[in-house]
Amino acid sequence: MDAVFHIQQLQLKLLKSASVNENCAIDLLAILHRLSTEETRNVLGIIDLLVNEAEVLRGLSKDVTANHFFVLSH
Repeated sequence: MDAVFHIQQLQLKLLKSASVNENCAIDLLAILHRLSTEETRNVLGIIDLLVNEAEVLRGLSKDVTANHFFVLSH
């Protein structure tokens, strides 16, 4: 049962991290109009990285879930 709890905690951490990345990207988009062209390009690069990392973390969470169900079925 401890393994199941550990997997669920890991899933929750991954999803929270993905949400933080996504929220940071949204906040950065909201301030773009105040920046110079070069600063805007830099922020857009950061946003791309955050969105990509959020997608990676969601994928890891799905993998953890799949592994959890695989372990339970054996």
